[in-house]
Amino acid sequence: MTIPPPPSEPPTVGMPPAAEPAIEVVTEWWRKEIPAQPVPGVHIPVPLGTGPVLPSVEAAAAAFWAPAGELFAKQATAIASQVGEQVGQLLTETEPQRYARQQVEYEALVKAQRAERDAAFAAAGETTAEKAERHRVEKILTPDRPLHRDDLVGLVDMLGARITETPEDRAARLQTERETAKLRARAEEDAHLAAAGETPEQRTKRHRQQQLADQREAKNRARRQRRRAARATGPSDRTRRFRRWCVLTAISATAGCMTGLVQIITPGGPYVGLLLAAFGWALDLHMRDRGRLRVSEVTGPFPLALMVLARIPVASGLAVALGLGNVLAALPLH
Repeated sequence: MTIPPPPSEPPTVGMPPAAEPAIEVVTEWWRKEIPAQPVPGVHIPVPLGTGPVLPSVEAAAAAFWAPAGELFAKQATAIASQVGEQVGQLLTETEPQRYARQQVEYEALVKAQRAERDAAFAAAGETTAEKAERHRVEKILTPDRPLHRDDLVGLVDMLGARITETPEDRAARLQTERETAKLRARAEEDAHLAAAGETPEQRTKRHRQQQLADQREAKNRARRQRRRAARATGPSDRTRRFRRWCVLTAISATAGCMTGLVQIITPGGPYVGLLLAAFGWALDLHMRDRGRLRVSEVTGPFPLALMVLARIPVASGLAVALGLGNVLAALPLH
């Protein structure tokens, strides 16, 4: 059998090419179907000028203090008049006049409050006998005089009373407060133990032990007082007072520098310092019973702290008047 020779050309020569199927090539299909999500811990750079514009610190501070400024502008006149009236009362009134005025104001306040309560109870159906009994109880519970004033004059009077208090008066007041607190605590303890089943014999024995403990405590306190009195003897009285005045004035000036008062009045010059010192000296004399109590005679941590704070204006004014503001500013206080 004869095998034919192979063709010289392929059989598809001369035929039109077949159309290829249209296939859509989708690149990065995951980015087109699923929105890109930020990866935690990966920083995505943002071009400059495209991020959110944050307000400046000055603009934020101005927006924060704007309501306070509007409120102060509306009430500035009332606040100034009230402060001026209280300062006038503080500097012009004597102590008996102030006490009499406070007593009259307190009685008027109590009368108005009682009338308001009477009207409320009368509307609720209170009888005449019940009203009389309520008035009797209110008279017992209500003090005859005001305890203290809740304003600038009351604050200055309280600070002045604390500063001008003698060591003997202070010791007596603290002793009375300790005894009162001790009696209340022991009364509560007696009631609690009586409810728990304590017998009269056990209570008598416990009271005897408490009495012995009180006597021993009084002996220790008297010994400590004698020791402090022995340590207080030293140089002459004038030298000691002058040294104490210098130390306390320096502490007040340092506190004025730390609070910024010295830096504020330094540009004003020595005359502004003398004016501030005069104002602070008047306030200091008023709080020290018109100067009857010396600076060196103030003792105790709380009265000393109050006096140092009250003497900040006079010490700061003296520092500025004497040209010591730069010296205080050079100290490492911050």
